[in-house]
Amino acid sequence: MEQNYLEIQQRVRHYWFKDGIGEIAVGGLFIALSLYFAGHHMVSPASNAPLYLNLGLFFVLAFGVVLTRKLITIFKMHITYPRTGYVEYYFERQFPLPVQILLWAAGVLFVVLLVVIGRWVGTFQWLPAFLGVVFGLILFAFRTTTSGLMRFNYHAALSVLLGGGLSLMSGISAQYSLSWYYGVFGAWLVVWGVGILATYLRENPLPEGGADE
Repeated sequence: MEQNYLEIQQRVRHYWFKDGIGEIAVGGLFIALSLYFAGHHMVSPASNAPLYLNLGLFFVLAFGVVLTRKLITIFKMHITYPRTGYVEYYFERQFPLPVQILLWAAGVLFVVLLVVIGRWVGTFQWLPAFLGVVFGLILFAFRTTTSGLMRFNYHAALSVLLGGGLSLMSGISAQYSLSWYYGVFGAWLVVWGVGILATYLRENPLPEGGADE
């Protein structure tokens, strides 16, 4: 019984990621983060803009995550569900509000810890490699829990190689490296997502009598 339940979970996840919409939305969020970190590189060091940019990172991430989830839901409602049915992908256990607040606080503390480590080491050039490995592990985990969607392996490999390569480059600031990481990886996800979505639309035409809203 437990094995059958796990197989059903995998089929649901496979279906939810099959249309590529998730990659398009997350890729768009990464491109927005790329523009955010590019702001660090472009503003004058004598101005107060870097301070404001640092303080705004949390709000950019929070707003971006909420907006990304909302856009995914909207696109699926108008594109995916009319073709192949409604399936909602969510965590089985919804955390109560106090736990959610603690999780967000833990995330903020983790970012602060990274900043402290960077200042202690004297450089932040390792950040792209670190993020590349973190996102690579997450994407590889998606591969193992989505009934074998191999493209997540390609995403994971690019994340690790891109982050590691940018960290090894000398002569550019950490903000510029992060901007390139998020920009290139975000564009990669968007292009892949558009290609997957185009294939999905060809293989799953809208039933007669239906129409994209």
